[in-house]
Amino acid sequence: MAIKDIASGRSDLYRVDPKLIQIKPDWNSRDASDPANAAHIAELAASIKEVGVKKPLVGYMENEVVYVSDGHCRLAAVMQLIAAGVEIKTVPFMVEDRHANEADRIFSQIVHNQGKPLTGIEQAKVFKRLLDLGWKQNEIASKAGMSGGRVSQLLELLTLPVVLQRFIVEGKASASMVLTTFKKHKGDVAKTVAELSEAVAVAQKHGRTRAMPKDTEEGEEAGERTSKAKKGVKSATVKALLKEIIERANQEGLVDDSENMVTITITEDDYKQILDVCNI
Repeated sequence: MAIKDIASGRSDLYRVDPKLIQIKPDWNSRDASDPANAAHIAELAASIKEVGVKKPLVGYMENEVVYVSDGHCRLAAVMQLIAAGVEIKTVPFMVEDRHANEADRIFSQIVHNQGKPLTGIEQAKVFKRLLDLGWKQNEIASKAGMSGGRVSQLLELLTLPVVLQRFIVEGKASASMVLTTFKKHKGDVAKTVAELSEAVAVAQKHGRTRAMPKDTEEGEEAGERTSKAKKGVKSATVKALLKEIIERANQEGLVDDSENMVTITITEDDYKQILDVCNI
């Protein structure tokens, strides 16, 4: 007895020539210029060369053309291998749910993405496409399992000038740090680039490739205030301590605000300080 003898319905797993599988123009939210994505595809190619494609690509047929909706990186890796002379005649391919629509396909880039998670900007591109299809931000937030404020923050990344987006894409600074710095300088791109570049230089001196808020002058001052606050925590009032923590959270981009809710991420040490001051 085989699985086919006890299974219900037909199988949607096929073997398809990868050269016949297409990607819709401007559909994939992956940033091809992101070095991390290039490295990810290279790793996939090395694995596929040894053991083949193990996880099936997922897609659909439209106007007699086969499109991939999940597995863009795997397909890119396969095509790289073929270009290098590796013979790959077919890859495993699954047909998506026959009831799937364009919104489902767009959102699948986040839902199905268990290999290399999308970056903030890549997620923002997915959300923007959903907005263009008529989705509301609260609907996107619910589907993505995140707060409305976080969705707003990610969408805001798309409004950044390209030169600032590069800091994020190249891993030189976090999205929240770039946004916070841009807002602090009231949209002055030159001043924002100058401060971020200086922070990156400081980080590199300390052996890091990614700048942190503490690498800026204001970050250093905030760190000194934090150090003093920790030393005098026993005598600090709850109000003073909370003010210190909130200021630092703003500096580090850890405040996620929406119209109806504000979420602040704090460290375990900060939490313990609050409990200590409150005698809890």
